[in-house]
Amino acid sequence: MKKRYGKAGDWAVVTGASEGIGHAMSLDLARRGFNVCVIARTQSKLDAVVEELKAIGVEGKSISFDFSTATPGDYTKLFQQLDAIQIAVLVNNVGVNYDYTNYFDEVDLETDLKILKVNTEATVRMTKYVVPKMKEKRAGAILMLSSISAIMSTPMLSTYAGTKAFNLSFGEGLHYELKQFGIDVLSVTPSVVVSRMTQGKSTRKPRETFFMVNADRMAHQTLNKLGQVSTAGHRNHCLFVALLSLVPDSIRANNILNFSKAIKAKVERRSSKPNN
Repeated sequence: MKKRYGKAGDWAVVTGASEGIGHAMSLDLARRGFNVCVIARTQSKLDAVVEELKAIGVEGKSISFDFSTATPGDYTKLFQQLDAIQIAVLVNNVGVNYDYTNYFDEVDLETDLKILKVNTEATVRMTKYVVPKMKEKRAGAILMLSSISAIMSTPMLSTYAGTKAFNLSFGEGLHYELKQFGIDVLSVTPSVVVSRMTQGKSTRKPRETFFMVNADRMAHQTLNKLGQVSTAGHRNHCLFVALLSLVPDSIRANNILNFSKAIKAKVERRSSKPNN
């Protein structure tokens, strides 16, 4: 990757980099020789990631930034900080989801608008910033973190799935638009990855299984697929998508709906119990 995209610069930028896939992407990019600028909300978590990057042997830079409340002026200040580095790789990873599956009309409007703002606006603004610079250098790579929910009906997560469908379509279109300028755009539709987003409000970390994969291996296998239009990322997720494609959408969607109802009921039973 360094040889392929190094003409654009020696830095990678990862949004939502303090944990989960973003954290794993940051470390894998560092192992490939890139300096990494990590962007997320919590400075203390970013500081810990920077120390990990330095231990690998590259430079690390952190920028505390809240994508859920950012104004145009905040983005201007962010981009002024990024002007100090030459960016070869952008990972649009930042994203938020519901706390648990729920009916669209039962979710407050502010939550839906926050999901739209973080999952789509951040991706568009960050991409709009790097593309002219990469086109000038005729090199670069951009990853759009979508979700398996973008390629199949996902009731009770409709707004989240809608934003991920945007990221997928946005990335696929840009892949062909920017390929002629030496820029690779890869859209990624992972299934469940062991991370804090998977964990939600639970105090227990999800257990890694065949289809609930390790974030580090997912990141490594995904980055190896730059040059393709889209991928599920981890080979297990690629298999999972292939198997699901054999099932009619109505059957898949109704099973997801029943599963989502069960999650909602379980969470709401817990929250209704009096504290001892």
